Amino acid sequence: MMATLTPTVSAAASGQFLGVDWGNFVVVFIVALLATVVAVVFYAAGLRLLSHGELEPSPDAAGSPPAGPRTPRPALVTTGAFACFAVAAAAILYGLYLAIPQFH
Repeated sequence: MMATLTPTVSAAASGQFLGVDWGNFVVVFIVALLATVVAVVFYAAGLRLLSHGELEPSPDAAGSPPAGPRTPRPALVTTGAFACFAVAAAAILYGLYLAIPQFH
């Protein structure tokens, strides 16, 4: 009976419960959460930049182009949007590289 309790007691003394090192678990959880936030924020920023201005005016109900000023999207805004998409895609691909051992 004493031999079966000894590994459990020694594991509990080393900070493990049910064979899980909870310190490393928390570190992995925080890194995964931050990586998710980075990917979502950059993707959302790219969408926001693409929504600035318009490329083509949409016709009204009668089919004629709308009257009023057309606000074109600046090239720098479009470039920034695609740069944000590239950062989000790079973060996702790097996460896949780290998660799939065949890539190492």
